[in-house]
Amino acid sequence: MLKNNYLRILSLFGLLCAVWALVFWPTLQNMEAVWRSSDTYTHCYIIPLIAAWLLYDQRQFINAPAKPTLLPLLPALGCAAVWLVGYAADVNSLTHFSAVFVLQLLTLSLLGWQLGRQVAFPLFYLIFMVPFGDALNLPLQDLTATVSVYMLNLTGIPVLREGLYLTTPVGQFEVAEACSGLRFLIASIAIGTLFSFLTYRVWWKHLLFVGAILVFSVLANCMRAFFLIWIGETSNMQYGFGADHFVYGWLFFALVMFSMFWLGGRYADKAPTGHAGATVAVPAAFWQPVGCALLVLGATLLLRSQITEIAAPAQAEQLAAPTGFSTEPARHWQPGFQDGLARLQVWDATGNGYLLARYGHKQQKGELISWNNRLYQRKTWSETNHKTLTLSGESYQLMELRSESGEQQVLFYQYRIADHRTTSASKAKLYQVLALLSGDQSYSEVRAVNLPGALLDMQPQQLEQAAARLQTLP
Repeated sequence: MLKNNYLRILSLFGLLCAVWALVFWPTLQNMEAVWRSSDTYTHCYIIPLIAAWLLYDQRQFINAPAKPTLLPLLPALGCAAVWLVGYAADVNSLTHFSAVFVLQLLTLSLLGWQLGRQVAFPLFYLIFMVPFGDALNLPLQDLTATVSVYMLNLTGIPVLREGLYLTTPVGQFEVAEACSGLRFLIASIAIGTLFSFLTYRVWWKHLLFVGAILVFSVLANCMRAFFLIWIGETSNMQYGFGADHFVYGWLFFALVMFSMFWLGGRYADKAPTGHAGATVAVPAAFWQPVGCALLVLGATLLLRSQITEIAAPAQAEQLAAPTGFSTEPARHWQPGFQDGLARLQVWDATGNGYLLARYGHKQQKGELISWNNRLYQRKTWSETNHKTLTLSGESYQLMELRSESGEQQVLFYQYRIADHRTTSASKAKLYQVLALLSGDQSYSEVRAVNLPGALLDMQPQQLEQAAARLQTLP
């Protein structure tokens, strides 16, 4: 009887998962694409497997009866509404989190509060499937640079800081995106949270250990960067860079994680004893919550189908260059935005580059503002300055960039959503949603200018002329 009841619950859970995956399939595809294309999130592939293993490993402690409830369906409905807004606006953070929250809440509705409490952690752990934290890269880079300068000064090594570039007597070092420590931070939080669940039984120890993992991961990355610069400085760049750069980094992080787990394990709580012979009951009112859950998913799917999507071409249409512009192959500037409806990248006689990328407010594939659409190659260039300025009566966001070799360039850009102009990505997303809701059939655009050289060497008239030429693009 016990086995049959479990099979009924698992069968209905499988049904909900299948319908959930159908409804949120675009989001699941997008999440997997992020996992596949970024080393920071490759661990996300094994998160569902870890959750399943936890359920199996803790099976002797799962003995409460299943008592489905309708209450979790109310916040699930709200999360579905948030997902629809995020889906319409192509805001991945909203769609990713909302989709996972809906699955967790539907599962809780199926199991009930008592059984849900016993499987709470494996259910919660699914949140680590979401590829979050990318916005922390720049603050972590800045913190790493600040701590490295402080430590170098303590050791008596003179250092000049220019943004994310640190210059010492033996050379110049860049605190690149890969040096931010975000990859290690996210992975260590996921692993540390799992370790905490398996080791402790009281809530304050969970919070203390995960908080310590977070703090020490950030500090460890700062110290790693400092030691690499110190080794390079004291060895006249003979050690600390090249292949040993990565070996040293991972050995350092492994030592930090081992130390944290060893220290945390010394204060482990006594493991609870399991219980056998549990009865998992399936009450008569079981199908009511399941039916309501399917109704929520069905309504979400229906509303999703009402959002108008434009079929994007396999390759963006290449617009004709206006008179006075050249369509030479890309030189030093290689922006993204290749997945839109139309695109134009040209140069003028002075060597300034111009970009126009046009998108539908909602495309089946590709979006104006996304994690992989960048105006510059982040592996090659780093941002040293940014500000908002007005040129030729239009507002632009300006960025000054610098490469590891010391080259500099200036970018300024704006978004155009129907009749709106903005330099804010969040406002651009909002305007796209409003355009969709109003049935606007126009387009969304990004327009950008690239000027080789340092900002200090440029005259205001030069920026004005470049902005005026940008306005002449079709």
